[in-house]
Amino acid sequence: MMNTRKKGFTLIELVTVVAIVAVLAALAIPAFLDSLRKSRRSDAMNTIMDIHLAEQRWRANDTDYGSLTEMGFSDPQVSPDGHYSIALSAVSATGYTITATAQAPQDKDYCGNFILTNTAGVITKTTSKGVVDQCWRK
Repeated sequence: MMNTRKKGFTLIELVTVVAIVAVLAALAIPAFLDSLRKSRRSDAMNTIMDIHLAEQRWRANDTDYGSLTEMGFSDPQVSPDGHYSIALSAVSATGYTITATAQAPQDKDYCGNFILTNTAGVITKTTSKGVVDQCWRK
């Protein structure tokens, strides 16, 4: 009698492999999306710092801080990668507030919106949610 062994995978082996892949995907995809959101935070921080530096240059030549349009930015301003909309408010001779509001899908980020406030030369960095030190760190 000839020994004929069939080659291939059994159904149990295939189900096991599919289950392992599903578990790995369930763990990896949320971690990947979180890392992606974290990397997009630099889009907000860089835009805020660009406007902050422009405000300092403007103030060096004027008696008060300038609006976005006076400094050559569009109003409303959108970050270069489009993940945040930027607003400048409370502009006066002594200070201003720059707010980067997260746009979808970045609005699901742990940090939320980024806010830089200049009050009489004192710079304060805050967020709408999350830990400020972790969020403002690149």
